[in-house]
Amino acid sequence: MVLVPQNSAHLSETTLRRQRLRRMSLGAVIRVLRRQKGLTQQQLADAVEVSKRSVVRVEKGEQSITMDTFGRYADALGMRPSDLLRQAEVWSETNLSGD
Repeated sequence: MVLVPQNSAHLSETTLRRQRLRRMSLGAVIRVLRRQKGLTQQQLADAVEVSKRSVVRVEKGEQSITMDTFGRYADALGMRPSDLLRQAEVWSETNLSGD
């Protein structure tokens, strides 16, 4: 898996916070959808072609992913990437305050 380089020294606290909240939102939605589909983290990892540890970190909002990997998550969850992104946005709006 290719990780997005994280050189955050030049980013503002607000930008860093938004990035973290986006990762958390996407991770929460991926976790919910994975469970709804009855998949283990290992099964999702196999379908996305990443390590189980990567799935764990994505679900916790600890790891950024590339657009290609995002597309593979959507495929593995039976969704269009735009729908997966929309669900993450809705989750963020209903579960996180302050943004």
